[in-house]
Amino acid sequence: MSAPHGDGGFAMSLKAILFSLGCVIAWFVLLPMLVIGGGIALFAYATFAELGAFLTRTPARTLDTTVAREIAHKMCGGYGRKINGAGGPRSAAS
Repeated sequence: MSAPHGDGGFAMSLKAILFSLGCVIAWFVLLPMLVIGGGIALFAYATFAELGAFLTRTPARTLDTTVAREIAHKMCGGYGRKINGAGGPRSAAS
């Protein structure tokens, strides 16, 4: 089998090499930078929203995490947390 270039070897073109290099850079450099940058932006937004609400003494316009806490409590069975009152943990007899 002979090479299409006629020189006896299969050489990649410069365009194919640059394209492959661009894909590697995009996956292993650019994508993690975007993910990390997005996480930093979300964290900064939440922090400054809470700080602004604290300084102006107005309720924050961020998500209320009460529902998420209650769902997590139900899923985890209240491990490590004792609740007193009507909504307390049930005994083994009930």
